[in-house]
Order: sequence, then structure tokens, then C-alpha cells
Amino acid sequence: MILRRLSQSLKEQNWTAISIEFVLLVAGVFLGIQVANWNEARAEKMQEKKFLLQLRDEISDNTETIDYQLRYYQQILTSGRRALRFLESNADCSTDCNALLVDFFLASQFWGTPYTRAKYQEVQRLGFPSNPKVRLAVDKFFASIDGWDAVTATAPAYRERVRRHISPDAAEILWKKCWRPVHGQLEELSRDCEGDLTSIDAKALIKSIQADAGIEKDLSFWLGQNIFAAHALPISLKFAKAAEDEINREIKGMP
Repeated sequence: MILRRLSQSLKEQNWTAISIEFVLLVAGVFLGIQVANWNEARAEKMQEKKFLLQLRDEISDNTETIDYQLRYYQQILTSGRRALRFLESNADCSTDCNALLVDFFLASQFWGTPYTRAKYQEVQRLGFPSNPKVRLAVDKFFASIDGWDAVTATAPAYRERVRRHISPDAAEILWKKCWRPVHGQLEELSRDCEGDLTSIDAKALIKSIQADAGIEKDLSFWLGQNIFAAHALPISLKFAKAAEDEINREIKGMP
């Protein structure tokens, strides 16, 4: 319609009308572009919001994993310290041989780091979060959980060394009740197997462990790795909380 009027005005050389029609045409084109850009930006924000919600869930899942790991490491440390004190004492296990065998077994555990990063990697590829403050908080958290494979997620020398002294009959009892998977990827340690060890000669196994000259040093090293994890992972939890808070604030301002 505007173009038709503009064409008619040109034929009639009505310059006032031409000016008005031209301004209206330009304004219409400009408003159309602005509306298209606004719709595109809104759609992109809606897409970002969807991915941020998924990213927040991924961070929450990793937080749950860290909580489990911290309890796991604490059990390793508690059992490992008792086992180490026993080795340093050069004493006989006497009546507490079953409990000590469980300590040596639990101290030999290690747990891989099943952290999930799929959504984080996807939002990075898409350029989300678009807010630099949110992106920095998220990056700090995922950076803090990198590299654990070299700390506590790799089988220690102590693990193989001590388990050479655990008979298959004892191992069957220990694995049946002193370890269990949780929700597929998570793990828990317990001492529920201790009472069942009366059927094996735990004292003989403990003596065999004591006679291994290098086991004390291997255990000391492994305890040090878990001590580091027990101190470092709470920092990751703080980064996770900060990232979730930034994501929540960002989501509130989105359509």
C-alpha cells in the first residue's frame, strides 16, 4: 500500500507526499527488522534458559557425587589410620583381627570420578551462559573437579599389595556386605561384613599383611592422597553453590 502511494506521488511529483511516504516506508522496514531481531533474541534467551536449567541439574548431580565421595574418603581415612597405627605398633591383633581386616580392606578402596560434563560441554559449544559472570562461576566449578583421576581415582599400589594377602574366602565376605553400589554410579562403604569373618582365619591374614615390608609406606601414601581430597572437594562444593546461585539469578530475568 505504501509503495503504491509512493509510486503515485512520484508520478504526480508531489514531493511532500513523497517525503512522508518514504519516511513511513523506512520506518516500517526498520520496525519490521527490530521486531524480527526482538523475536530472535527472545527465542535465543528461551533456548539459553532451557540449557541453563539442564546445566544447573548437572551441577546438582555432581554435587551429590561429591557428597558421597567425601563420606567415602572419610571412611577410607578412618579405617586406614587404624590400620596404619596397628602396623606401626608391631603388635598382635589378638581379639580384634576381624575388625582390622575390614580396616585394611576398606582402606584399599578407591572410587573413580563419575562427574558428568556433557551439558557443560554442550553449553560451551553454544556460547552459553551469555552472561560473563555466570560463565565464570560455572567454569570455576567444572575446573575444580578436573584432574581427580590422578589423585584418588587411580588404583593405588597399596590396593594390590594388601589384597594379595586376602584369601578368596575372605574377599567373598568382604565384598558381599562391606561395599555396595548406590543409584548405579555412586558407592558406599560399610562394616556390615565384620561379623561374618568369624568363618575365616583373620589372624593369619593379618600376620601375612604385617610381614609385607612395603605395605606401611604404600598405605601412608594412599592416606595422603585421600587427605588432600577431603580438604579440596569442599572447595568444589562452594564453587558449585556459587554457580547454582548465579544461574538462578540469571534465570529469573529470562522469559
